[in-house]
Amino acid sequence: MLDTVQRGAADLKHTAPGAPATDLTVTLAIADYDRTRPLLNGSVKPAGIDLQCTIGSIPEFCLVPVYEQYDLAEMSLSWYLMAHCRNEPVVALPVFPLRMPVHAYMYVRADAPYTSPDDLAGKRIGTKRYRSTINVWLRGILQEYHGLRPSDFTWFTPAEEGGGFVIPEDVSVTLRPGQMSDMEEMLFNGEVDALFTPVLPDAVMRNDPRIRRLYPDCRAVSRAYAKQTGFVPMTHVVVVSQRLLEREPWVAKSMSQALIESQRQWQEFVQADPKHSMLCETVYMQEEERAIYGSDPWAQGVAGNRVALQTFIRYCNEQGYIPRQPAPEEIFAANTLSL
Repeated sequence: MLDTVQRGAADLKHTAPGAPATDLTVTLAIADYDRTRPLLNGSVKPAGIDLQCTIGSIPEFCLVPVYEQYDLAEMSLSWYLMAHCRNEPVVALPVFPLRMPVHAYMYVRADAPYTSPDDLAGKRIGTKRYRSTINVWLRGILQEYHGLRPSDFTWFTPAEEGGGFVIPEDVSVTLRPGQMSDMEEMLFNGEVDALFTPVLPDAVMRNDPRIRRLYPDCRAVSRAYAKQTGFVPMTHVVVVSQRLLEREPWVAKSMSQALIESQRQWQEFVQADPKHSMLCETVYMQEEERAIYGSDPWAQGVAGNRVALQTFIRYCNEQGYIPRQPAPEEIFAANTLSL
């Protein structure tokens, strides 16, 4: 459920040209990530804004047009691109609160002979929704690096697509109404051959020995992909309603700066001492991540994410989500492009 948070009044030291004399009340819906916590708890305050935060679960931002309910909100990147190309009243900020090593979210039965996407050609894939952003990445990667098109699989889902998405005519998607847990049972029963999922399967969370990741060494594959492409795929973006942006255009820059500052403060806190994290191997993980991903794999702004954005936009166009490939600059608020 979404929970409203009343924030404190700590100051973020930046200016907000055009801001009113008194703080403007603005609503924001976003998940409670470590990187958003300084904003949620009031350690960071966007200039000129009295921010009313609502905390939601990550999947919620993929299911409803959140920009109709809030002034700003976290949103599925693929849904946002569809909304943008339909000229819906929403504009993105170049802030990406969620990134995922997407290769880690392909699962098969533990006794299956599959160890690579090549082995899944012609197979049946269970997934929460065909249109999920992580599926855009996975299908794009499978087509670009393995020559496998979305139509080379048969897809099964437990829920309607929503979001105005229309399944391409050459793709077979069968609806089996239910929950994602039903897709897991279909995997165990042999009705599907693999799961592509935006969240960890319940079976994985309870250490069920019948399920495993597709790749035997998935971490190595994810790292090799990041090294080759120069990015970790983003799956969510922060958006602002057009109605607010037209009245108060300065809000876009103020909120972008606050979100970026929130991430910076948390990153500084964690990197100051690995003991700040509860993960037992943080001391090793921080060293490994710096060596593999560089100093800032969570870079915000357009410039530091151009290749990733161009790749994702191309995948969305190829898979029928959007009718054209807008330039990255087109999809973000104009006064945030220099961030």
